[in-house]
Amino acid sequence: MTILLLCLSFPPADLGYLAWVACIPWFILMVTEEKYICLYSLGIGAIFFIIQLSWLRHIAFIAWVLLSLYCSAYFLAFAFCTRYITTKLKLPFVIVVPCIWTAMEFVRSFLLSGFPWFFIGHTQYQYLPVIQIADITGVYGISLIIIMSNAAIADLLSLSFIRQRRTFFKLTCILPSVFLAISILYGFSWLRHYHPKEGPVVCMVQGNIPQDLKFESTEDDQLQILKKYTDLSESMQSTPIDLLVWPETMMPGILNIDSALTGRKIDLLSQLTATSLAQKLNTNLLLGGIALTFEGEEQVYFNSAYYYNRAGAFIDRYDKIHLVPFGEFTPLRNYFPFLGNLVPYEIGLTHGHSRIVFPLETLENEYFIFGASICYEDTVPSLIRKFKRDGVDFMLNITNDGWFRDSAELDQHLAIMVFRAVENRIPMARAANTGISSFVSPDGTIYDKLTDSAGKYREISGTLTNRIKFVKKYTPFYTLYGDWLAILCVATTGITLMIAIIKPRSVATREPA
Repeated sequence: MTILLLCLSFPPADLGYLAWVACIPWFILMVTEEKYICLYSLGIGAIFFIIQLSWLRHIAFIAWVLLSLYCSAYFLAFAFCTRYITTKLKLPFVIVVPCIWTAMEFVRSFLLSGFPWFFIGHTQYQYLPVIQIADITGVYGISLIIIMSNAAIADLLSLSFIRQRRTFFKLTCILPSVFLAISILYGFSWLRHYHPKEGPVVCMVQGNIPQDLKFESTEDDQLQILKKYTDLSESMQSTPIDLLVWPETMMPGILNIDSALTGRKIDLLSQLTATSLAQKLNTNLLLGGIALTFEGEEQVYFNSAYYYNRAGAFIDRYDKIHLVPFGEFTPLRNYFPFLGNLVPYEIGLTHGHSRIVFPLETLENEYFIFGASICYEDTVPSLIRKFKRDGVDFMLNITNDGWFRDSAELDQHLAIMVFRAVENRIPMARAANTGISSFVSPDGTIYDKLTDSAGKYREISGTLTNRIKFVKKYTPFYTLYGDWLAILCVATTGITLMIAIIKPRSVATREPA
């Protein structure tokens, strides 16, 4: 039952309210089952992640299985720590479970390059009053409250089995209600005072280039891609825009190196296109492409965002910092060459070293500063938080989710981006090759996304134009102090686990014979 309810809580089903009860059967099992709870928990995690990560099969079957098993190990660790601590220290689920769960989500967000996906707090992205507290706690605060509610109900239901837990009855009833009430009251208060201002006009270009065509492209295919994106861009010639954006790696040629050195026609045409497009449309450009540099005789490649001004002059470039393991680079490849078979690229990419902010002067003579994240970088809370502290007024995400075709990955990716906007009270907009190109306001509202006449929003082509909506610049608590709540949960879990290990006998002797 828990597997079904968890799956329905996340996109594409998007029944986020089910998350508030999804874990109850599992938690009751933790109380009543003595021998095989860790095995059951591993099975719950494995099946859940195999189902939810099914879009990975489009890239590599082995990666799908291995990542699912890796993530399910956190369910096993969660169950072990929960059962051990509650048994040894006789503490109620309502206190122990939320802390351990939040700690596990946080560790998974950065360990082994991190996989900050499928946090239970992400299920609430459509419920604006609930998620506003993320500007204090991050998404982890929402996860903690959801799990606390699940744990409280499980605790109450298990009272008929374990009578000594009646000493915690009041705490179990009151604690989640107080936390949820504070969160919702804060959310309604913030939304009541939310009055966004309109910023620059931004146009997202979505070409819907199939990944099979892009990945193993001939020169003719590259020319076709360039023409598709150029034609879509030029269709905006009669519309005044301040910034036009192409998704990740959609510029087929290399823009940062003399085309005479590469001898490739597509590089020359791409460079000429960037300059002429900016001049023809009288707009700034942000273009996703590959960058090439040389370190001695070695060629070094980056996944980059190129920025051009209205005159068509190149201004600056941002190189992606957080690369996807086994997607853009291979960890430990020098020691285990066979791992290279898991990488879809023939060449390995190198991570960037610094955040770059871009200046933007609008047609109305207003000045803004913005940053760009590439692909899954908008799922990394620390990176967007650092951009906010760098002084950006808004963030863009350029991505190519075409690897995953018409799957739920596109919806899940967008849901996560909502929390980056709320956490830092910063507007965000996305240009995606196959979707979902969209605009998100600082309160987490997805106020525009590209759809066709039939309402389809994945695997379509077109342009999406709207104004950035922003609030008066200020620095939220979360931007200043980051994942303080998650770190506190990790520390508390570690200390409690140590106490349970060190003093199991003394605790047990206090129990009546």
